[in-house]
Amino acid sequence: MSATATLMDTTSPFGTYPAEGLVRFAWRLADRHDLSRGLRKRIRSFVGRVFKGPYDTEADGLKFRIYPSQNYDDRKILAKGRLPEKAEHKLLKPYLKAGTVFVDVGANIGSYSLFAASCGAEVLAVEANPDTAAKLAFNLKANGLTSVKLAEVAIGDKEGTLSLWSEPSNCGFATLVEDLTTGEWAGDWSPREVAVRPLADVVADAGLARIDVLKVDVEGFEDRVVLPFLAATDRGQWPRVIMLETNCRPHWAEDCTSRLEALGYRAAGSTNDNTVFELAA
Repeated sequence: MSATATLMDTTSPFGTYPAEGLVRFAWRLADRHDLSRGLRKRIRSFVGRVFKGPYDTEADGLKFRIYPSQNYDDRKILAKGRLPEKAEHKLLKPYLKAGTVFVDVGANIGSYSLFAASCGAEVLAVEANPDTAAKLAFNLKANGLTSVKLAEVAIGDKEGTLSLWSEPSNCGFATLVEDLTTGEWAGDWSPREVAVRPLADVVADAGLARIDVLKVDVEGFEDRVVLPFLAATDRGQWPRVIMLETNCRPHWAEDCTSRLEALGYRAAGSTNDNTVFELAA
């Protein structure tokens, strides 16, 4: 397929679309942070039109079919040749081993879920965007991770439906918080209705008796994922570790970090975008 391909392909075998040298060079150029933000954006726009994907590539021993014009994580994988959340994975790795139950809310294309599974964890990946979930399902299959459970649903405080807002240049930055689509993150956002369920119900349906490590990255909706789950679950079944994205904290309805600390969690590490909380013994 030509470099201008735009259609999503989740059926052709992995390796159908090799990421060749020119493709990698172009996306590395678009990712150069020594360039001004404006220039980098213009380069990325041009490269995105010419080299849209899909491309098949490996990062840290894991296989991905990526669409770099559509998703930040895809661009980073292609430009860097590694998983994008290097610092976060370093924080999580001590908690991940055979038998660990890892739940990934806001799983995107699977960079966390595949990493956790490669460490031996039992994984439930939760992704609300149907197109992104289909890409994630392909990546799981490409890696032979048939035991990873996938729930295509949004997580909230009650069952129902909500508008999921997404922006065509970064499908991984989809949000249930409409206010987040203006101001700093203004763009060409569009909504689609998605099913919403409480995390406790989704976990029960997946047949999980507990969560050991919970990662939540849902663009300003983290509080409405975590706090209702803890309220509905016996303390003895609470996750030992919660990784929480905090860069959209102003859009929370309730300050999740202070509530976690009041409930007995302590900050055990952080990156620019995320904080790891560990439940005190």
